[in-house]
Amino acid sequence: MLAPFDHLPDNADCWLYAADRELTTQEVGFLENLFSSFAQEWSSHGRRVQGACAVIDRRVMVVAAHIENGDISGCGIDKSLHLLQEAAMSRSFSWASALNIVFEDAEGHLQIVPRLQFKQLAQEGHVLAGTRVVDLSIRDLGALREHGLLRPAASSWHARLLPVVEEEQVS
Repeated sequence: MLAPFDHLPDNADCWLYAADRELTTQEVGFLENLFSSFAQEWSSHGRRVQGACAVIDRRVMVVAAHIENGDISGCGIDKSLHLLQEAAMSRSFSWASALNIVFEDAEGHLQIVPRLQFKQLAQEGHVLAGTRVVDLSIRDLGALREHGLLRPAASSWHARLLPVVEEEQVS
């Protein structure tokens, strides 16, 4: 899953974007090719940005970037964000707000819901401590490598939205 990022260090910046619907194989290819071309010319205040991306489960785009001995400026970050927003508009989808929750349902499909709805699903027993979630707030590649894209809700900040962390086996 993280092979496109093998050349980047753990302290590389990382952003996760969740599409509001499952993307087609063609859309995934389009996004990855578009970003790959963009990354070849990506710069921040005149400094070369090493960047990579991957679309996971046809739903979550992971972008990572690194400048040797430096930080990416807000303008450098905005360049990538604008590219992704325009690409989404051209393909009739949007990136979900980071205020939403991305989780794996019982059938193994990624779902995106507002936090309040996630909390309600937890209260109704549809979301449990072992329900796997995507933490859209991850901001460095090392954290993504350590925890993976999907991890149990009980072992992330999402646990705060669960009524009580059950005494179930979390794997």
